[in-house]
Amino acid sequence: MHTKTEYLIWDKIVNSAKTRINLSDYGEKATKISSEILDKFILHIIVAFASGEEHCTISTNLHNELHHIGINVHEDVIDKIVSDKHVVFSAEIYAAYLTFSMLEDGHTEQEVLGYVTDLLDTPKIH
Repeated sequence: MHTKTEYLIWDKIVNSAKTRINLSDYGEKATKISSEILDKFILHIIVAFASGEEHCTISTNLHNELHHIGINVHEDVIDKIVSDKHVVFSAEIYAAYLTFSMLEDGHTEQEVLGYVTDLLDTPKIH
């Protein structure tokens, strides 16, 4: 069972990523996708890259999941969408990786939320 704080962490990551894309770039169908499905789609991409999955594996898995819920999209379209997300979502992918690492190391969810918020709201270039 997920806690409210854990939901806040993932919500922060997904909402940050949503600001980095323009759905109309992917066609009219993309603009009509429900917010819930879009959030899950983006989360899947971020978590998959943070977990070290390869681009082609992510595309295939997303295609299969969308097909399973009745959304028919050609795999090449999904491949195109995923193609640059390791760069476009780099901060969010890092935040997801940080979330996994910190929770595994025993940090509290509140600590993780603080770090993720700092990372995504006030990025620093060194």
